[in-house]
Amino acid sequence: MSRENKTMYTLLGLLMYSPLTGYEIKRSIENSIKHFWQESYGQIYPTLKKLVDLEFAVVQVEKVDGKPDRKLYSITEKGRVEFINWLKKPIEKIPIHKDELLLKIFYGQNLTVEENIEQIVQYQDKMEDFLDTLNSTEEYLVTRRKKDPNFDYWMLTLSHGQLIVKATIQWCEESIEKLLKK
Repeated sequence: MSRENKTMYTLLGLLMYSPLTGYEIKRSIENSIKHFWQESYGQIYPTLKKLVDLEFAVVQVEKVDGKPDRKLYSITEKGRVEFINWLKKPIEKIPIHKDELLLKIFYGQNLTVEENIEQIVQYQDKMEDFLDTLNSTEEYLVTRRKKDPNFDYWMLTLSHGQLIVKATIQWCEESIEKLLKK
């Protein structure tokens, strides 16, 4: 059974908002969903070609003086139907979460307790910074984007991230306490 191409649906979803170039798609990801979904240019450009081949998108080439041609991609009706159908499908698998700290802690018996604690403290600091970023994003959305029809859905994804980060910070605190008792 072939794996479903989530990059394709990521791009179709962004094209539902407006026509975009590959560069604009990458920038949109960085400005909106990067905290829970990332795509590289190496994934974006081949997938845009595939979307055009499947007739899920069309490309319009715009001439730009002194620069390479600008390729603007727009979703087609066939692409909209494909995207909506994908949205309606249930999630089949819980994604595997790769976390370098957990991998290191799993093998933590090879370090001292102090070295393991230091790893967790550094990770906790990063998580606290990340929570600050998510909280700033919430403030931005509430003050500047509350009337957007997507607001409630953006807030749901943001809340998910905030809760996971808070739980991770709590895990760090509890893990440090346990290790200190060793």
